[in-house]
Amino acid sequence: MVSRRILLGGLAAGLAAPVLAPVLAHAEGYQETRTPPVWKPKARRTAKALATQPTDKAALDKALKTVKPLDGAEPEDPTAVSGVQVQPAKPVPSISPDEALGRLKQGNAIFARGGASLVLPAAARIGEMAAAERPFAVVVACSDSRVAPELLFNCNLGDLFVLRAAGPTVGPEALGAIVYAVDTLGASLVVVLGHTKCGVVGAAVDAATRKSRPTGVFEAVLAPILPAVFDAQGEKPADLHDAAARRNARNIAARLKVADGVLAERIAQGRLKIVPATYDLTTAQVAFEA
Repeated sequence: MVSRRILLGGLAAGLAAPVLAPVLAHAEGYQETRTPPVWKPKARRTAKALATQPTDKAALDKALKTVKPLDGAEPEDPTAVSGVQVQPAKPVPSISPDEALGRLKQGNAIFARGGASLVLPAAARIGEMAAAERPFAVVVACSDSRVAPELLFNCNLGDLFVLRAAGPTVGPEALGAIVYAVDTLGASLVVVLGHTKCGVVGAAVDAATRKSRPTGVFEAVLAPILPAVFDAQGEKPADLHDAAARRNARNIAARLKVADGVLAERIAQGRLKIVPATYDLTTAQVAFEA
């Protein structure tokens, strides 16, 4: 028990009453029953408080203008504020579908007459592409070593988003990649590029005309192309092989237009074109069906 004499002596010495009051109460056996007031700081908008604000970009920008920094410094970038995630807007295509198609046509014309540029991209271009890619077109092409889209269209690093498979064919994975290139990267054109004298299409023609079924892994490769062969047979072309290659590109392009809601919406808005085309190995020219 604290001596009353010591406490009174402390008061006489001029100690602050608020400091000694609780001790005196304890010495007297008195217990405080009143709930002490809780200190509440004056409400102040801080960067941390923005974590509870709407993540709408416009609302966030407006809120940031009223923020009083804690230490006198300027507020950080709104996308870096703790607890706030501002989704970037979908990229707007750098060029229109028609402009993209025009670039490919012009590039192929240069390649076909032997004037294509084979200069490797400069260090600045490589550094620029390391930061982000913005291809203006998607090219779905055959794996054939003679059909390299970047060369055929005289394009540089980062210009084209290329998917290659024998035939060509487009499965679920390739469809997802196409949607990604259009929706996320901002490509405004998809070209499905078949070519003459395609070995895989030729194998599909042999399987269809000889009524033989491919076996093993070749069955999975040829099966998606067989419908194009049957369609081409109905046209009674002079060259079934090349007609089937053109029909295959046409069929894939038609399916892509309705295969995904993102692609269909972009087409309806005039922000995307999906075009079949055929590359002639002999003339080095690409014939677009658009």
